[in-house]
Amino acid sequence: MESLKQADSAVRVIVGLLKTMLQEDVARKIEESLPEDLSRGWRVVEPYTADILEREDIYFQGSGGDEAAQVPTITNG
Repeated sequence: MESLKQADSAVRVIVGLLKTMLQEDVARKIEESLPEDLSRGWRVVEPYTADILEREDIYFQGSGGDEAAQVPTITNG
């Protein structure tokens, strides 16, 4: 990742996907096993809705240039 903002966006997408795909009790156990600072970060990320995953719209845009174009994006279809 080229910036902290870009890394944060990628982590939020990954955690959101994990929280969507994992059973609630498993996600809770992961949160409980994390150090406090990471646990707080885990809690603030919301899971994605099932319809977003069904559309397969989660992707990285571009390969260079403007940072906004490189951030993981979830489109509205």
